[in-house]
Amino acid sequence: MGTALPLVVVSVAYHSQSPLTSLAADLGRQQSGVLRWIVVDQAPDSAPLNPAPLRQRLETVPLLVLQGEQGGGFGAGCNCGLEYLQRVGYQGWIWLLNPDTSLPNGDEAQHLLGALAGLPTDSLVGTTVCDANGEIEPNGGWIEPGLNFRRRKLSRADSLRSEPLQLDWLSGCSLVLQPTAHQPPARFDPCFPLYYEDMDLCLRLAQGGASVLWLPQVAVNHQKGAGSVTPSSRRIELSTISYVRFLRRHCPVWVTQLRQLRLLLSALLRPRLAAAIWRGFKRAG
Repeated sequence: MGTALPLVVVSVAYHSQSPLTSLAADLGRQQSGVLRWIVVDQAPDSAPLNPAPLRQRLETVPLLVLQGEQGGGFGAGCNCGLEYLQRVGYQGWIWLLNPDTSLPNGDEAQHLLGALAGLPTDSLVGTTVCDANGEIEPNGGWIEPGLNFRRRKLSRADSLRSEPLQLDWLSGCSLVLQPTAHQPPARFDPCFPLYYEDMDLCLRLAQGGASVLWLPQVAVNHQKGAGSVTPSSRRIELSTISYVRFLRRHCPVWVTQLRQLRLLLSALLRPRLAAAIWRGFKRAG
């Protein structure tokens, strides 16, 4: 089972100075539970992160900024942080936390550690994520065999539970894991440049026996879309690559074929986006 050792928080930044500064203040107010904060800067050339405002708000929480790959995705940034922690011998829980999340109560890390103490160390664990209106975001769910394979997602009713809920996948927005509890140590697959990398990680590790669990009693807030700025055409191209590769890896052949067909037809109906979709489809292999 897990231990109550403090968490290391890892955030991936891309043009995220403002939301990270706000998150730094929240992490600094945590009563206990945060050992260290690692921020991986994925825009070191175009908008290098200034760590000074972050350190001013963190108080006693140490900050380490790692230089990532310019334009690298979420999975690549997380892997950079995970590999650093493995090199220095850290074997505890790691909390992947988006730059545009907030921890308003000051005790979220402490409550999270309490919940983790009773869980197997190879679990993947997600927290409740609330949007700007206080509604539960569907940041986890179940994979179904049909065409609408992501239909079943978390809802408000699920948040009323008192025990962890077993799912098929969790969002990387607020995700906790111990990479060294898996062999080989857990990593995101770099073939998913934007989106679906978190779902793929959950499905792959679950195939090896890991539990994918959602904690309704621990909540963070999420200002969706405020954590990074990526040009729309590039975002569409990269997300198309990830989408097609996810279908081919995890969905039945007939679902994959029909969804690819629908994707290509949608490109014909959206001329301004068609080039990016076609480039992504071709790059998916």
